[in-house]
Amino acid sequence: MRHPLLIACLSLATVASLRAQTSSLVPTPSTATAAGGGVQRVAGKISGVVTDSSTTKPVEFATISLVSTATGKPIDGTVTDDRGRFTLSRVANGTYSVSVSFIGYESFTRAGIIVSDKDPEIVLGRIVLKPIQNKLKEVTVVGEKPLVEDKVDRMVYNADQDITNIGGNASDVLKKVPSLTVDLDGNVQLRGSSNVRVLINNKPSSIMANSVADALKQIPSDMIKTVEVITSPSAKYDAEGTAGIINIITKKNTLYGVNGSVSTSVGNRNSSGNGNVNVRRGKVGFNASLGTHQQYNNQNDSELHRSTKSRPNLEKFDSFLDQMGESKRRGGGVYGQVGFDADLDSSNTINAGINIYRGNYRNQGFQNSLTRDPNGLQQIENDLRGANKNASVDANIGYTHIFKPQQELSVLAQWNKGQNNSSSDQDIFLNQNYTLDTLLRNTNDGSNREMTFQVDYVHPFQNKTQLEVGTKGILRHAESDAMYRRLRLSTGAEDLRPNEFSYDQDVYSTYASYGFKLFKNYNVKSGARFEYTAIDGKYIQPYQDPFTDNYYNFIPNILISRNFKSQTVRVGYTQRIQRPQIWYLNPYVNIIDAKNVSFGNPELEPELSHAYELGYSNYFKTSSVNVSLYLRQTNNAIESIRRIVGDEGALPVLDGTWQQPGVSYNTYQNIGKNATYGLSFSGNTKPMPKWTIGGSFNLNYITLKSTLQSNSAMQYNTSLNSSYDFGKDLAVQFFGNYSSPRPTIQGKFSGYYYSSFSIRKQLWDKKGSLSLGVDNPFSKTIKFTSDLRSTTFEQNSINQNYNRSVRVSFSYRFGKMEMNQKPRRSKSIRNDDAKGGEGN
Repeated sequence: MRHPLLIACLSLATVASLRAQTSSLVPTPSTATAAGGGVQRVAGKISGVVTDSSTTKPVEFATISLVSTATGKPIDGTVTDDRGRFTLSRVANGTYSVSVSFIGYESFTRAGIIVSDKDPEIVLGRIVLKPIQNKLKEVTVVGEKPLVEDKVDRMVYNADQDITNIGGNASDVLKKVPSLTVDLDGNVQLRGSSNVRVLINNKPSSIMANSVADALKQIPSDMIKTVEVITSPSAKYDAEGTAGIINIITKKNTLYGVNGSVSTSVGNRNSSGNGNVNVRRGKVGFNASLGTHQQYNNQNDSELHRSTKSRPNLEKFDSFLDQMGESKRRGGGVYGQVGFDADLDSSNTINAGINIYRGNYRNQGFQNSLTRDPNGLQQIENDLRGANKNASVDANIGYTHIFKPQQELSVLAQWNKGQNNSSSDQDIFLNQNYTLDTLLRNTNDGSNREMTFQVDYVHPFQNKTQLEVGTKGILRHAESDAMYRRLRLSTGAEDLRPNEFSYDQDVYSTYASYGFKLFKNYNVKSGARFEYTAIDGKYIQPYQDPFTDNYYNFIPNILISRNFKSQTVRVGYTQRIQRPQIWYLNPYVNIIDAKNVSFGNPELEPELSHAYELGYSNYFKTSSVNVSLYLRQTNNAIESIRRIVGDEGALPVLDGTWQQPGVSYNTYQNIGKNATYGLSFSGNTKPMPKWTIGGSFNLNYITLKSTLQSNSAMQYNTSLNSSYDFGKDLAVQFFGNYSSPRPTIQGKFSGYYYSSFSIRKQLWDKKGSLSLGVDNPFSKTIKFTSDLRSTTFEQNSINQNYNRSVRVSFSYRFGKMEMNQKPRRSKSIRNDDAKGGEGN
């Protein structure tokens, strides 16, 4: 049977029922009622592996029940993991039977299992389940996952369980994930750092290569199943960088038969529509989905005030800039995927898929600039128009050979191609009579290509250890073809300046990861990764000398955990490298605002970070809690900096057209060290059976040191979510979060808050649902400010985003599921080494 979500819910519900029945039988955490009725020291352990009799593959989510022979009552229970393994820990001395059950299989029971001081650890070995030959009739199972799950190596936010997500986009979903913050431009931070790698379904996507913020706005929220946050990745992952990995898992049916869903949402600021279908017969499966998200009525008001020194040695500021502007953005994107998988036989499987993305956005607005300097007073009004078109295709194919349970070889390949074309037009009017003086036209056609080849091998050993080894190659190529055109109407003079740039980055790596038990109670997973990087950059126009670089890195990691029944303590260390993506490298000068320009730095070097983490988690009957202490030290940190033309030590640039006194430019530099000391807390509870409350709190002390400037400050963010089920298929949900001001190398950005409220009514035996949602009901706009300063300037800016929205959404599920097969497991490529781009 192929429905992991359904089976997980069934299995977890069964185990929860078993634990509820047996909770009164456990006197204290260190003692338990023995099979004979007395209280015994809990020291035993029972383990095994569950496999399919016909395919010999592991059976995931099978329910394990431990029953006392003396009383006939259940003592404990669990479910098997993705490799069919299970462990019952802290079992008191006595005689038991172990029952194994799974929908679509005949039940299995092994009796006469004796746990004693002489033989405290019982290894049952392989338990074989036989499939039931007849198919089950259609069934409807209602299960509920917690909104946030804490696993050993990651935190999982179940987006499909949050009804406030209906009708939004991926950026809206990430705002609600513990430890993540998303600003008004869509830039994502994890534990106070923007150095994150965003994956989609465990794989990189070319849509993320240019701007993560813009890409997230194109993925409809209704297509997102879960969001995984991985802060301590193992050696199997690419060298990821300072903060961690964000893995967005989209909805994909894995049920047998023909089934799917459709949904639509209409609101005052955005609308969306999505559909997916799954067809699975025998050993072959096909799935497809398509979604669109459209934005309109998105308005932003801005102010900027800057004081500068016309000469660096002046004691006081003598030049002042005041700007006011308004912009509107509209457009949308399409996201779709097609997937195929097949079991060639019991030991060989193949899978393939194609993802497509396409977006088209337009901006329109105006900006008024007033400059006061020793040369007099100048007033400029700009009429602004911009467009951004992007498209990408990601194709992947994989093959897996299973030698025996837990021993397998997989070969994977992926090809990504992305295109991002942008343009900006400015009509410049001078002074109070607003005479049309200059026409500015900017275009930038960018493309990126990525090819990946990967081989992984997993080998188990009899002493409960496991070795994972693999090798990988990533070949990246990016190009930028920009043209700057300025026409002075008063003189007829025209200035054309091309800027073409190409960049190749090849990464070759190999890794080994070894997992084992230590002193019976500790789980250890350690590993190391070796990576070699070759870089080749070329300036095509204007011509400059090309640059090359080659370097290698040895990257170790270790994670140690110990379980105390429902409690887990873990400690980990990892070292990571993070390479800049094309967004940080592209030397194209964006002059959409002639007083504030930006460009990339093609000669950036990678960051190197060390991360330490100590974590604790505990699960109660209706509650869970997770606490982590962490330290992250990044050397050679890439930071955004702003300088003023004419500053002593100002950066050389490729295009001097915009270099006028008082103009500021924003770019990136490897400027020094970035250290973050943090505490994170998250938890969920149920005060009443129908009422769920969850929340998180993250506190950071951030220090930024460089030869340019230094800064340090506390920063925190907190979130709260709550839902209530009124019965009769009616439920409400609320979400709110607040992020405090955060420091930068030159100042700080303000804090902000966000809230949403939704009510949902399910229809037609839960196959359909109708919901009403409101974003930011308590505020018409979200205000975002920044304060930056150096020895030569002070700058304050205010941005207000009109973010209040109301939407109505409808969804419907169709089709049947056939309970005659077990869940499938899949392998996928993870490219998580590159530093992604930020929003404009």
